[in-house]
Amino acid sequence: MFKFRLIIFVLVTVILSSCSSTPNKESNYLEFKTGITQLINSLISDLQRFNIFVDTIVLNPFLDIDNGQIIQASLDIEKLMIAEVKSNFYEINLVRISPQALTNAKYVLNGIIVHETNKSASKKHYKISASIVDLTTNLVVTKRTVYIQNSGLNYKPTPSYQDNPMYFKGKILQDIISSVTSPIGNKVDTDYYNFIEIKALLITAQTAYDNGKYKQAYKLFNNILKKPGGKIIEIYGGLYAVAFKLGNLKEAETNFGKMVDIGMRQGILPVKFLFKTNLTDFLDIPELKQQYNIWLQQISKYLRINSDICIHIIGHTSISGSYKYNKVLSKSRANNIQKRMSKIFRGIIQRSKTIGKGSDEIIVGTKPDSNENAIDRRVEFKIVDCWN
Repeated sequence: MFKFRLIIFVLVTVILSSCSSTPNKESNYLEFKTGITQLINSLISDLQRFNIFVDTIVLNPFLDIDNGQIIQASLDIEKLMIAEVKSNFYEINLVRISPQALTNAKYVLNGIIVHETNKSASKKHYKISASIVDLTTNLVVTKRTVYIQNSGLNYKPTPSYQDNPMYFKGKILQDIISSVTSPIGNKVDTDYYNFIEIKALLITAQTAYDNGKYKQAYKLFNNILKKPGGKIIEIYGGLYAVAFKLGNLKEAETNFGKMVDIGMRQGILPVKFLFKTNLTDFLDIPELKQQYNIWLQQISKYLRINSDICIHIIGHTSISGSYKYNKVLSKSRANNIQKRMSKIFRGIIQRSKTIGKGSDEIIVGTKPDSNENAIDRRVEFKIVDCWN
């Protein structure tokens, strides 16, 4: 009987989900609170429609699809969803993911935030998608999408992401995207529970950091390294940020070096060298400049040791200014980084090319220039075949 109900549930949910196609009129976009309330109500109602037993659902904080970060809007979504379930679904316990909550949970709710940069109206447009995955079977049980228009969601990263030297578009983000975009009834990953277990530990460590509990965060991040699959770039990023906060610069440098090694092996190093508006100078923040020296030292060291690797140094800008001007500015920013690295490792000139992308690959894409979109004014590194 349960299997029959599940089959019917999947068929009906697929039909209902087809109603979430991209709206073609401004009037079909919802305000933020209305959209999120509709999203969580639809997801939970899907579960209840066929009397599928539900008790505890863990909520995995929504990730910005462009940089893999938990942003303030993610926390806003989380608060609205938990409050809505508490008010209207008394028999269901929706809680933020943690190792403790995970032991009692049957389902996990994942989500992504997409900023639709191709829209031209005065209000900004967003696509917010979520799915619920059965932790026993790894099946996508239901998924929904809402479209939001708003004067601007808060894209400020949480402190643990804000203080990280890189933004991450690795396995964690890809697994979340897969769980949200896979068809209902699909199995997301045979090792999905282990992935969620690591994510729960990561969120716990990041939460400690966000609350200023740096020594506790340090211990939690280190404990994750001992777990199978725990030696990932996000963990070393957390340890880097904690070590820097605690004044352990040597340890911070070591952890950044491990991030460089992982990133280079993955083919890209999205380091957050951030620049002043319309300039090739770094943001005038002494703490950041101190860290930038560490980053340049470690990247240069890696390239000096690994003589078979060549890179593109890629500059970016925000959308302010003319397209032609931004192309020149972004190239100048890449040149600036190459010049700084050449003082540490002369061979970088022969092993790298500088490229200016302008605003072609923006992440936040907002105006005017501010700390909110500082990540758009960045330089990153990409592994390429050597040309000699």
